[in-house]
Amino acid sequence: MRGHAPRRGSLRHARPAGCGRRGTCRPRLVLVPLLVIVAASACRVGVEVNVTVAEDGSGSVEVVVALDPDAVEAIGGDLEAVMEVGDLLEAGWTVDGPVEEPDGWTRVRISHPFGTPDEAATVFDQIAGDDGPFQDFAVRRETSLAETRWSFTGRVDLTGGLEAFGDEGLAAELDGKPIGLPVEELEAQLGESLSRLLQVRVSVRLPGEVTSNATTQADNGAVWQVRFGEDPMELSAEGTERRTATLVAAGIGGLCALALVVLLLVRLARRVLARDDQAAEPAHLA
Repeated sequence: MRGHAPRRGSLRHARPAGCGRRGTCRPRLVLVPLLVIVAASACRVGVEVNVTVAEDGSGSVEVVVALDPDAVEAIGGDLEAVMEVGDLLEAGWTVDGPVEEPDGWTRVRISHPFGTPDEAATVFDQIAGDDGPFQDFAVRRETSLAETRWSFTGRVDLTGGLEAFGDEGLAAELDGKPIGLPVEELEAQLGESLSRLLQVRVSVRLPGEVTSNATTQADNGAVWQVRFGEDPMELSAEGTERRTATLVAAGIGGLCALALVVLLLVRLARRVLARDDQAAEPAHLA
């Protein structure tokens, strides 16, 4: 790769670039310097939000930022200089990278674990902010004797263009950079589709057999590719775990209970018949 080679785990932690003005850490703000590059030079950047849920309700939320070689060169070859994540680390996020991977892209992976679906909601709030593109993400669990149902829902709204990834006052801080232009104007300036330059993807993996409204299915999961210039995309996936062993055990237990009832009825019937036989014997035989 041209320019400075990224080093794993070498990001500096001086400025709170990943946190909003009200003290809420937002991993999406790490993207801001990169979005300026997209808006100014037509380099390619990828953003992924990956949600994984385990059978016990724990899991993780991962935000992946990927840059093509031209994007890395456009920032001077040193991601350390533009991506400051100290406050994210203090808020419990783990940062891996930047790392140049075999496909030639350089990626930074920012992840946060959760122990329950309720804890996942707190992590999702940090990604969403007040008006960011990733809204109303939620994981829910419903349990019955026969099965456990998991659901993931959310909405991705890119109608605000690149500025949706920032926070209040971003345009002023960027000194007039064209990040706040409407999608059509920005694409005309760049001569490229914004969806080609900034690829946005959301994936989820749930326990059990998964169905979803995504166009791409994965093992125990779903993948949504979201494009600029389109209406907000509603995300919906459901995983079902059927407890066959529990049903078999319940069935065996039911049969045993039925057998016990039948046995008791038979014994009761025998006692009644025996008593009736004794009552019917002649007096001289008694």
